[in-house]
Amino acid sequence: MSPSTPSRPPAARQARLIALVIGGLFLLLILGFIAMVFTVRDEARLNAVGPIAAAPGAERGGLVFHGTANIWEVRGRMTLDEQRQVRFSFDLIGPTAQPAPPALEVALSLDMPDRDRAPIPLPHTLTGPGGYAASALLPEPGRWRLRLQLPEIIGLFEFEVDR
Repeated sequence: MSPSTPSRPPAARQARLIALVIGGLFLLLILGFIAMVFTVRDEARLNAVGPIAAAPGAERGGLVFHGTANIWEVRGRMTLDEQRQVRFSFDLIGPTAQPAPPALEVALSLDMPDRDRAPIPLPHTLTGPGGYAASALLPEPGRWRLRLQLPEIIGLFEFEVDR
């Protein structure tokens, strides 16, 4: 070192290095949060939580399903009869345990996730405060998916239909 260049103490270099590492980590954290906005999916899975025993009108039984789609808790039932007529009934419950308002935009459709088939629109009726029902004749066996379209999110429930 030349006499004109002052020597920095090791503590100052360590402080700069620590500040640089912390700043870099903070920058990575911010970039991660920004990336989340572009990678967050607008779909939520509704999971089967139990079977429904076969009965008249539901000869193939069915499934109870449950999940959360955005702010809505979804509690539903799916039954299937001998002719592959599928019936859905579900309730939408808000974050304050209040049922969904009648004006809530809800659209239902059925598709086959592993096939290149156009979705089948599923007309539904309001059965009570936050309660909905729908049914459709499934044209073929296989893996089916109910798509519950709500504002800003889609709830997906998959089920299998044999024969």
